[in-house]
Formats: sequence, C-alpha cells, structure tokens
Amino acid sequence: MKTAGITWRQQAARHRITRLILHPAITLISLLLLFLLVFFGTLYQTDHGLYEAQRMFFGYGIVLLGGIFPVPAASLVLWVLSIQLILTIALILPWKIRKVGLWISHLGVLTLLVGGFITQVLAVESQLTLAEGERGDYSSAYHDWELALWESDADTNHVVAWIDSDLKPGRALSFNPYPVEIEVDNYFRNAAAFNASATGGQPTAINPSGIAMIESRPLEKEVEQNIPGIVFDLKLPGKKDRKFQLYGLETLPLILNVDGKTFKMQLRHRHYPLPFGIKLEEFKRTLHPGTEIAAGYESTVDLIEGEQSRPVRIYMNNPLRHSTYTLFQASFSQERNGLEKSTFAVVTNPGRVLPYVSSLTVFGGLLIHFLILFVAYARRESVK
Repeated sequence: MKTAGITWRQQAARHRITRLILHPAITLISLLLLFLLVFFGTLYQTDHGLYEAQRMFFGYGIVLLGGIFPVPAASLVLWVLSIQLILTIALILPWKIRKVGLWISHLGVLTLLVGGFITQVLAVESQLTLAEGERGDYSSAYHDWELALWESDADTNHVVAWIDSDLKPGRALSFNPYPVEIEVDNYFRNAAAFNASATGGQPTAINPSGIAMIESRPLEKEVEQNIPGIVFDLKLPGKKDRKFQLYGLETLPLILNVDGKTFKMQLRHRHYPLPFGIKLEEFKRTLHPGTEIAAGYESTVDLIEGEQSRPVRIYMNNPLRHSTYTLFQASFSQERNGLEKSTFAVVTNPGRVLPYVSSLTVFGGLLIHFLILFVAYARRESVK
C-alpha cells in the first residue's frame, strides 16, 4: 500500500517512535551497558559466587553499578537490541534481491537472540551420580530444593513435591491426592543441624535421623554450599498434629503410616525425571604417574529406552547427546569403602541447536552479500 508515493514501510520507518527506538545512541548505550554489566558482574562473582552474579547482573531486574547507578540487567538490554533488530528487518532493510544476503545475516543474528532467550527460560542444568551397576531415571538440581512426599510401597512412585520458593512460614500445603497436610513453621535457606548431645536437651521436633534442632545460618557465597532445613506441623486424618523437622543432608526419609499405607517425605534437591534410563556399566580413572591426581576419567553407560539399550562412552569433550538432553562427564567421587561414583552434568535445552543454525545463517548471508557485490564489481570492470 502506498500513500502519495510512500510505502507503508517508509511511513512506519519515519514515525518518530520508530526513529527514537532505532536511534544509534540507544544502540551504543546498550552495548556499553552490556560491557559494564559483564565487567562488574565478573567482579561481583569473586565475592558472591557465579550463581548470584548471574542472577543479579544477567536477569530482568535493576542493577546498582558500584552500588550507586541503577541500570537494567543484561536480559532487559538484550531485549532492547532485539527490538531494534526486528524493526530494522521489518522496516529498514530494502526489499531488493541484491540485499538478500543482508536479510539472511540479520535473520541469523535474530535466531541467535531467540536461541538465547529459549535457553534462559527453558534450559535446565542438573546432575546425575551413579556407581557401577546402578541405574538412574532422574537427575537432581544443583541449587533448587523441594519437599517431596511419595507412597513407598506402590508399584510406581507418584511423587508430590513443593519447591523451596513455596515453603514460606505460615503456608499450608496439601499433598493431593494423599491425605497429608502440613503447615510450615520455618524454612531456612541455609541451616545447621544438631543432635541431642549437642543441644543438651530434648529434640525440638521429630526427625528421622536423630536431629534435635535446626538453626538458621547466613547464606554462603557459593549457593551449592547452602543446606536448607524446615520445621513444620504435620496434619493427618484422625491424629493429633505433630511437629517435625527435616534437613537437606539427611539420607533417611521421614516414614509415615496413613490408613494402612506407607508414605515417605524428604527435603532433597529437586528431582527432574528423565525420559530414558542411564546405567553405569564401567568407570575408568587414569592418574598422573606417581600421584593420586586424576589425568582423565570416562564412563561407559547404557542408554535405556523401553526394551532397547545401547552402550555409550562419555568422556571429556565427548558428551552423550540424546533428544534435547546432553550428558557431560563432570566429576567423580570415592567413598571410604573405595566405591567410585561417576557424576554427569545433565543439560536439557530445547534451543541448543539454534546457535549453530544462527552461525551458519550469518556466515551464509555474508557470503551471499559479498558474492553479489563481487559480481557487480566484476561487471563494472568488464564494461570499462
């Protein structure tokens, strides 16, 4: 559609709001802010840890640079640059065949930004630790915790869980369809646990591991060092309310008997069910000569789906990729009895292929653009 010889794209591009959004000063300021956020975020990481630095500087909030100047966090800045890029593609780039390379390149950059957004919103990082012969069907979060309840004697565990952000003091929680309710007295993001001999008195609440008291502690710089604790009142049908306390490092779950059924409850790292099974068949560790320092380690696992399985070797720079999941060889541990366990970093990211697609698209677009320019140049030279 044209109005007085001007297309709708030209009209939209000349609008004062469009010109304001696409002003080069906004682009330069956004790029400068990204540089400052990365710089100060790196300094902040030294004292507060990587997790807190990512949460504060690269999310959607407001950051006080130097504790004084408020600026938007990195994700907000990237949204501004993304809007500028979308408007440039929609309104500024000419619809001409000789500009097709620029169109492809811009779309490639946009694909990269979309992939980053999908990764930020949907990607999940967790871990899976197995001993030889052991099978795992779920991974565990690094930082997030949950209060979980399940029926232990059922053929298939039906787990009901509340994540740590829901465990607020005074909150009443129902574990439907199970007839169990709790009311949270206290939830500590970081806590210390003491037994009866340390407290010199009676336990403050019932605990399956002999813990007599749980106290709050300041948050640690590295978030994985924070071990939570919870104190709650348990409400069962036809029984008097009782007070319980659970600690994040406990290996023994709380066992409940309700209407002839046995239930278990535990405060644990958040679990993520896997759509496949992983069985560790063999773990190998090589040492530097004359030392106990690991030079390398690898795992041979069976990837199990239904009735089918296939062996896979996982080692440094050779992860297991399956569907949207990637399993990396992360570390290992050795218990006092000599049993070695292999730990895998488990990453699920629906947008993991988009950076590769973006890179190829940008490269292809620039190649096409410069080929078109070269052909035009060659034609001009041949006329001379």
